[in-house]
Amino acid sequence: MLLRLLNRAVLLGLLVLAGPAWAQDYAGQVAQWASYKDVAAWLDDNFVFDKARLDQVQGRVRESGPNGLLARNPASTFALKQGYCTDAASFAIDALNRINPEYKAGWVFIKNGAGPPHHWVAGFQADGKTYIMDYGPGPEWRQMRGVHGPYESLDEYKAFLSGLNLRRFFPERVEWREMPGAQD
Repeated sequence: MLLRLLNRAVLLGLLVLAGPAWAQDYAGQVAQWASYKDVAAWLDDNFVFDKARLDQVQGRVRESGPNGLLARNPASTFALKQGYCTDAASFAIDALNRINPEYKAGWVFIKNGAGPPHHWVAGFQADGKTYIMDYGPGPEWRQMRGVHGPYESLDEYKAFLSGLNLRRFFPERVEWREMPGAQD
């Protein structure tokens, strides 16, 4: 009986150390992907824009400045399948770098010259060129959605954005940045 209780305690301890099932599902899924195209396909098929999440984070940013920005943990995004631009970008950056560290995926900030909301996307490198992965825009900016590139520089991506006919949006600045907020 004591041995059975000890075995059960050890098993439970291992389950706790392993983390939640959805985190394992995320890591296991990403381990099966071979390229950025797999990340894009998952986001395109599964990720849904969540206006309530955007409104919540915008409130935090108004109160706390850029440090109020939140990006959901990629495993949580995998489980919830929804969020706003930083959640999609965080997911893409993490997945891309797990698949191939040579992608050097990172944050790209788009300052909206029409005022908030601004926009965050994932940028990465392939074959010596820059690509943008954006699956987090709201319905009004749906034309931004997808993988864009190859580009020689972010200036070319900015020119692409400038050519879109989007309400209440024009790209004032497009630049590589560290995301100033926190992960939740």
